[in-house]
Amino acid sequence: MLKKILIGSVGAIALFVAILIGRTMALPGANGAAVTLTPPQVDAAAAAERLGAAIRIETVSWGDREIDAAAFSAFAAFLERAYPAAHAAMTRETVNGHSLLYRWKGAGDAPPVGFIAHIDVVPVEPGSESGWTHPAFSGAVADGAIWGRGAMDNKGQLIAMMEAAERLAASGFRPSSDIYFLFGHDEEIGGRAGAGEIRKRLDAQGVHFAFTLDEGSGLGRGLIPGVATPAALIATAEKGATSLKFTAHAEGGHSSAPGADTAISLVSRAIVEASDNPFPPKIDADMAAFLVAIAPDMPFMQRLLLANLWLTKPIVAGALTKDRTTAAALRTTTAPTLIDGGVKVNVLPQTASAVINYRIHPRDSVAGVTERARRQAAKYGVEVESLGGAEPSPQSSTSSAAYKAIAEATIAVFGPVTVAPFLTLQGTDSRHYVGAADDNYRFTPFVYEPDDLKRIHGTDERLKIDDLAYAIAWYEALIRKTAS
Repeated sequence: MLKKILIGSVGAIALFVAILIGRTMALPGANGAAVTLTPPQVDAAAAAERLGAAIRIETVSWGDREIDAAAFSAFAAFLERAYPAAHAAMTRETVNGHSLLYRWKGAGDAPPVGFIAHIDVVPVEPGSESGWTHPAFSGAVADGAIWGRGAMDNKGQLIAMMEAAERLAASGFRPSSDIYFLFGHDEEIGGRAGAGEIRKRLDAQGVHFAFTLDEGSGLGRGLIPGVATPAALIATAEKGATSLKFTAHAEGGHSSAPGADTAISLVSRAIVEASDNPFPPKIDADMAAFLVAIAPDMPFMQRLLLANLWLTKPIVAGALTKDRTTAAALRTTTAPTLIDGGVKVNVLPQTASAVINYRIHPRDSVAGVTERARRQAAKYGVEVESLGGAEPSPQSSTSSAAYKAIAEATIAVFGPVTVAPFLTLQGTDSRHYVGAADDNYRFTPFVYEPDDLKRIHGTDERLKIDDLAYAIAWYEALIRKTAS
């Protein structure tokens, strides 16, 4: 009997191992460790100079003071001068004073396509100016790159669109369906006055898009451990956000005779409670699709884990939470960002407050996050007040013709790279176009390496000239695929 049990156990284990290995071997083949790119037929030097000129126009969204209206007017005039064929082919409306709405009328009646970018840039942090290789608004073209604020976020992408439109228009191309370029002027401070007003204009005109495409994830090289090839991450959704203010009240008095807690210690306890008990990480269907897509390019053991998520989800989730970026993609994040309390060192504060900023995963909601925070704070008698928020976007399809076209254009221009769906962790103007399209996608056709990520909103922002050239070719390829 024991022998039969042992034989049965060994057989079961062998079958189990065979299933794991079989599922691993059933994954598609790896794309290979290297991708050789064919230089696109683009006048990259001239395009770089035009991007440099765009950067020199300081279209800054300050948030705490009025924008420079003259700068935004100058930018609109610059586009008209720099891209005459595109402006002859398209109509342009100015929305709410500074945003630009372009329409390239198509020959047919298929649903239109919307390409989104933003004109504004973030300020340069005071005191950081000396850390720039080239001045932040110089638009210098040097060392194989275009330098300055907005080169990556988001003038590089906007200029790539206009360069592609100019090339297509000059060649006599006419789209089969309407193409819209939607350039908001205040994305960096929420987009309500820009993209929000453009959306109202489009709704009034009865425009509904087959899909929209905005900034978002790009082609990461060296960003995913174990994946050597560039991975093109097409974001099918973006996180929402809310900020909650935690406020504690306590008796005041002299600090020589304190009670068990002050308002500061109470609010601190509530903040620590929320931080130490974050939302649990979860590998949902969309994250699983991303992991399975990148699995073929990973070493065997990682492939085995990712091919068998039905069994290995807890192990994989635990590994992903060790990296702050992948951890953020698995959950709603909790980030205490502000704290205030007290007026003098020997006075017990009667009130203290702190703010936690939450970035909300698509499976959660503003209301759910707020209620959870209130439960956590209640045990310390701390109040929670909402400072406003935006819901996460719905997930867009990974089986649509639009998603397929984005993937095909990426492979056509960048070679046989890995293509996978992903979640945009930051907010974009796409939030204003939810419901205005069948699907909303977010993808930036630049190759990002680890050193590049800190440049976005940081010091020494720059875009490689080669990246600009490939982005121009990519937009041209995508427009031809979706509107020919």
